[in-house]
Amino acid sequence: MTNPCGFRSAVAAVGLVGVVLANAVGEIGHAQQVGVPADAPGFIGKTATLDTTGYSVGRRIFAPGSHNATWHMHTAGQLIYAESGHGRYQIMGQPIRELAPGDTGYIPGGTMHWHGSVPNESFTMTFVTMGAGATTPGEPITDEIYLGKK
Repeated sequence: MTNPCGFRSAVAAVGLVGVVLANAVGEIGHAQQVGVPADAPGFIGKTATLDTTGYSVGRRIFAPGSHNATWHMHTAGQLIYAESGHGRYQIMGQPIRELAPGDTGYIPGGTMHWHGSVPNESFTMTFVTMGAGATTPGEPITDEIYLGKK
């Protein structure tokens, strides 16, 4: 028996990576200036690819109860896509958000946050860091923070 939810998650993750990579290489076979909307084959209206310099795509798996050791921030924004399992992330000063397969989260650049799995289940995520820049560590993530008690 196949796992349609897992299949849909895998297709969505591949699609997300494909969008980022397509933007990185531009429209193959179509001369179009990056960032200048114009008529383009396969589209209605004017559209253009955008520069993806500095964008990075990665995947990470967290074992049950695993998470970042510290709050941290990226200079650029970060998009998280939940592939499998259940995860969580928190932007400093906001409640913890839980992610199920197919869910997404967005963390604005310059915002302290952490991410990881729920206590009793592993979590796989794809992430896109949306531009070049440094990652800055912050204070430790205590059990109280991870469990939402603080």
